[in-house]
Amino acid sequence: DKKKPEKNTLKGWASEAELQRVSTSIEELAQNLPPKFKNHTRTAAPYLAFAWIHFLMGLPYVVKGFKKVQEGICLIPEKIFWAILSFLVCFFGGIFPATIAAAEAWNLCGGPEVWDQTKILMHEFAKVVEATKEDGKEDKDQQEALTPQQVIQKKMIIALQVMEPEKVSNSLSCIYICWIGVVGVLRLQFARTITLGEVIGAKVYKPVRKLEPAIESVIPEDYQKWVPVVTRWTCKAVAISMAWWIQRIISAVHSAIRGGMIFGEYLVDFLHEKGFLVVEHRDTYMDEAIGWSIAALGFITQLFLGFQLPLILNLVLWPVQLLEAFIVWTVSS
Repeated sequence: DKKKPEKNTLKGWASEAELQRVSTSIEELAQNLPPKFKNHTRTAAPYLAFAWIHFLMGLPYVVKGFKKVQEGICLIPEKIFWAILSFLVCFFGGIFPATIAAAEAWNLCGGPEVWDQTKILMHEFAKVVEATKEDGKEDKDQQEALTPQQVIQKKMIIALQVMEPEKVSNSLSCIYICWIGVVGVLRLQFARTITLGEVIGAKVYKPVRKLEPAIESVIPEDYQKWVPVVTRWTCKAVAISMAWWIQRIISAVHSAIRGGMIFGEYLVDFLHEKGFLVVEHRDTYMDEAIGWSIAALGFITQLFLGFQLPLILNLVLWPVQLLEAFIVWTVSS
């Protein structure tokens, strides 16, 4: 006879008991939140518990995948890697303007150091996950007997024991300071774009205002008072959209030229190192010719696509689209 599945059948990778325990812990923590967040958090507790458990279980695989990607990148010659990256920037600067701008600002605000600190932080967090997993194997019955509050306290104690405080503190400080710098730079850039749209809208409204009497003549008397306001805001909305398109074109041109120039330099230097060329990029105009050609091709391609991704690339680059949306939301919030 086939054995019947037990009550705590796995949902994905997490058992019912573990899901219930984490869910109850989240509900208890929700008691300390403001009233407007409390009910929503308690309602979402099962889903948050499910996501949290699977995140912890998937983190080691993410770290392994990250290391594999890193190992794969190390196999590519450094100049070719940067040449490929620069080549891609030529074709996506106007499609992901916020991401490209954030990358530029990130580099100026200490990006390389932050990258190193992020790897240190991930290593520390992986140690906590591993220690928690080992602790859970020791006595499952005792684990299930603990109250949610005791579970949280135990996990906090494990984290405090295995992590190195100086490394965690330095990493978090470095990442936070760099991110604040990036957000500040992007907000300044976006503020300029919105201001440009406001100015254009004000100028466009002056001639459009002369059409208001004609519009009022075809609208019921009760609603005629709204015509100037709606007309003015419509002009502003159209002008701000135009300003964003202008900014998108500027971003596309800038990223295409910058990416093309870097691509040409690294490609010529790599060919020189391999003996295919006798000169470096400093002694020839070949890198400029390659760079400007790729820049023109990248910008024209983006313009032809209307600064939109084809369907096939939408499926491949959805993580970058999420990153773009997150950056725009962070800067505009």
